[in-house]
Amino acid sequence: MATQFYAIFEAFRIHFDMNKSIKFLLLISVLAFGTVTCQKDNLVTNVPHNQEPDLDWGKGDSVPLVTDFYFQGKIDSTFYTMQDSIDGFYNLVFDSTYLDCSDTTSFYGQLTGMYTLGMNNSLEIKFLKCIEDPTDSDDQESLLFAGTYPYGSSATLNQTDGVEITWIDDNGKVWKSLPGSGSSGDDSFVVQLISANPGKGLGDNLILGTMDLRLYNETESIRIEGGVFSFQYGVY
Repeated sequence: MATQFYAIFEAFRIHFDMNKSIKFLLLISVLAFGTVTCQKDNLVTNVPHNQEPDLDWGKGDSVPLVTDFYFQGKIDSTFYTMQDSIDGFYNLVFDSTYLDCSDTTSFYGQLTGMYTLGMNNSLEIKFLKCIEDPTDSDDQESLLFAGTYPYGSSATLNQTDGVEITWIDDNGKVWKSLPGSGSSGDDSFVVQLISANPGKGLGDNLILGTMDLRLYNETESIRIEGGVFSFQYGVY
């Protein structure tokens, strides 16, 4: 009799434990489903779906500026947005000493711009001046000021104080500003603001400015229109 009672008790206990296990598993399943459902609702709420990709992103004048160093404007009627470390563009800074201007001065330049590895589609600005000591920081810093600049030249036989702007196009053709060719009503190069470099960059300064000018290759010319730049500057 005791054996029969024990068998009935065991059957009841197993059934009771199974019921608890099934309920527990069902509870876990409901909670899991609720969690997944909440996540799914959040995704539907916060993330747009079924939108066509923007095939023009990164092109033309709709490109957002996301770096401190950039150029935007038309070059030969094509709108460019060039940003440092994006799409193969890099804002670099250099300095260079050219031939002597006289027995006591040297022709010196500070260079900045947007460069590519192949140099095609590269824009360069040279700040040029005859100074007494190319190694002296005060002389070096004298090249830069806020305001409108005349156009200079780094050509060996025509070294001229001022700025020289160079554009190398898709085909590797070099276009340059010419001394005396600008600073008119519709042709100018202006540095509007000089400040400290905001990041761990290559140059000491950040320069903001505008350019509207004509560039030349022998008898041909192209225009930079509505150019706005924010470049690193200064190797001291």
